[in-house]
Amino acid sequence: MGMAHVTSGRATFTYEDLINSNSSTVPKSYIPKSLLKRMLIRENELRLSDEYQKRYCEAEKTSSSSSSSSSWLNVTDELQRQIIREFNLDDEMDNALLCLRCATQIYPDLKHIPLYVQYNRARDGNLQISDIAPNVPVIQLDGQETHAQDEWPICSARWSPTQMPIKYNQTHTIEERLAVAKDFIRDFNLQMSIVIDKPEGNLFEKLYSSWPVRIYVIDKDYRLTYKAQPNENMLELNELVEHLQSIIKSNE
Repeated sequence: MGMAHVTSGRATFTYEDLINSNSSTVPKSYIPKSLLKRMLIRENELRLSDEYQKRYCEAEKTSSSSSSSSSWLNVTDELQRQIIREFNLDDEMDNALLCLRCATQIYPDLKHIPLYVQYNRARDGNLQISDIAPNVPVIQLDGQETHAQDEWPICSARWSPTQMPIKYNQTHTIEERLAVAKDFIRDFNLQMSIVIDKPEGNLFEKLYSSWPVRIYVIDKDYRLTYKAQPNENMLELNELVEHLQSIIKSNE
């Protein structure tokens, strides 16, 4: 279900991981693979449809301009429930939803179908604690998470200062990426230094697995001492603070 489900942002998450995740979201029965495949294809169709793109857009406008709890996640939940009804699985709604959301863990060979799996670049990466952090060339100027509208469109606007959905195609040239970055700096009134990854190869992203968010601590010898890991879809900032405090104490 997008970034909110236990399997989200975890490209290598297996069915065994799901069972061992201390989550209650393990299906008790299973939809046949052939049927589940058709349901995933239908989900893609609905996600890209004019109707649901409009609903995503309206939900995000509402959530960014008021105290409403509605967001694209609520719209996705409604979309998936519509699929369950279309395939006449109403009587097993909760369990059918779990099967749909865990489809690529139950049947890994279906991973090529869902948009949110195809275009999810989140991964743990190869860098481990005590590794030397590689130097990567980036381009200086002088990413609120967004999804390219030509890949995985969700019209996200929740944290946009403009209160408007963020709609950009995936960038393929330095000029396109610079333009998007400059819009980001303008809209968020950022005062800090910003750099961008080179679009040919996205080397920084590949080495540091920075999407959608990652925090590293690198010491004076360029050795990796801390790597933030999501816990139930969140980063534990207290853990980061404790690590930084331990570094300060060790240098006193």
